[in-house]
Amino acid sequence: MLDQSFSLENFTKIFEIENRKGNFIKEYYSENFHALSNELKNQRKIIKEYRSKGDIEKEDEYLLKLNEIKKDIEDRKKNELEISLQEYVKNVNDKEFKFVFSKFLHEESGKHVYPTGNDGASFFAMKQLQFNIKRTFKVKQGNRYLISKQLQSLIKDDYPKIILRTDIRGFYESVLQEKLLSMINDNQLLSPKSKTLIKSLLYSYNEITNQLDTPKEERRGIPRGAGISAYLAELFMREIDNKIKRSNNVGYYARYVDDIVIVYVPNWQITEEKYLEEVRKIVEEYGLTLNESADKTKIIDTGKNDLFEIVFLGYIFRIENKKYLGTALSENKKNKYVRRIEKTIDTYLIQKDYSQNEASKLLIHRMNYLTKNTRLHKPKKGLVGIYYSNSLIENDCSDLDFLDSELKRLVDEKLPVALYPKLNIKLKSYSFKDGFINKSFFNINSKRKNISDLRPAPLKELKKLDNNFERVISIWK
Repeated sequence: MLDQSFSLENFTKIFEIENRKGNFIKEYYSENFHALSNELKNQRKIIKEYRSKGDIEKEDEYLLKLNEIKKDIEDRKKNELEISLQEYVKNVNDKEFKFVFSKFLHEESGKHVYPTGNDGASFFAMKQLQFNIKRTFKVKQGNRYLISKQLQSLIKDDYPKIILRTDIRGFYESVLQEKLLSMINDNQLLSPKSKTLIKSLLYSYNEITNQLDTPKEERRGIPRGAGISAYLAELFMREIDNKIKRSNNVGYYARYVDDIVIVYVPNWQITEEKYLEEVRKIVEEYGLTLNESADKTKIIDTGKNDLFEIVFLGYIFRIENKKYLGTALSENKKNKYVRRIEKTIDTYLIQKDYSQNEASKLLIHRMNYLTKNTRLHKPKKGLVGIYYSNSLIENDCSDLDFLDSELKRLVDEKLPVALYPKLNIKLKSYSFKDGFINKSFFNINSKRKNISDLRPAPLKELKKLDNNFERVISIWK
């Protein structure tokens, strides 16, 4: 039986998992805990130095004494951790506990985000709730790369097909809460405490979005930025996904969050509008609406002798005369890179007045990250970067030349060679194309790179950035 309790044992597991990811938030633990962490670190150093002096036997009396001291520190540190976690367990299991949201506008997406309170109880409660939902309902988000790769492979073959690409308008904000709660309440495996917390979470969201006076059956939305929302969104879409998959002539269906692509086997008896109408009807049954603007919804018959473009998940797939022409970056993806170059330089121009040397280093680190590839260990794992995030485009893709020209243009515009001679030349030596073709790497995890956090004090207080990766990308979030 899955242990869904909000208990000391489970919070300890969460601590260990998040700590391994590098997601360690200092403020959640006591001063004694941090003091013992430093004491343990020093004791391990003493043991290492002693053992390096020569062939030291395991039964060496002094080594045994050093290890006894280490074990005592470990036990005291564990006890201090348990004191903090037990307090969070007590708070979360109190009847008065609820998630509290703040609200801010995410500049890049233009959408409001609702992070939960920056306190230990909320953090551990949300992590346990995510675990319970994920395991109980077996929900997970689609694989962005795999979906894009599968679509590209289908487009590359010469067989006629009809492709529908669309998305859901204001997805997170449109989810019918009563429908979602019905799905959750109908599941007998999810613990009562988890159900209570989800109801509490939606209540707090309705409070901040002024929906408490709205009839329950009309309340909409789940909070963007809350860890559990991605799982709730996937759960809500499960029935919709299954209904579309069972529709007439569907050969392939995929969805990534609110972006949908469907490949149909052509049937001369069914018009293109009929395919769209069927999807529209299924989505609207659940209170959602397709975004049918020209740039969001497109239905294409590849058997026609025309030039077609399918924009999906950051790529443009091109077809002409039934033949695959190639894959490029979408306009949004290119513009995202250009905005990040601009933001990187603008941030440097602000920060250099306070810390010239550190601001210059941070500027270089960010340009490395943008134009090269990086192996992440904490808090995420995997390969990211200009190649690994865009690997479906071809080496000769003109978009890479475009990004390089925009980089040089912005450097000359904002950091003219007359005022910044060395920096101008240095920055213009970076190349998206080189990073893509040669798979150049930037080692963000190097212990020698202690990347500074140059954000204003209020932002530092709001959220601590515990690793180099977070400090580099913080300006683009």
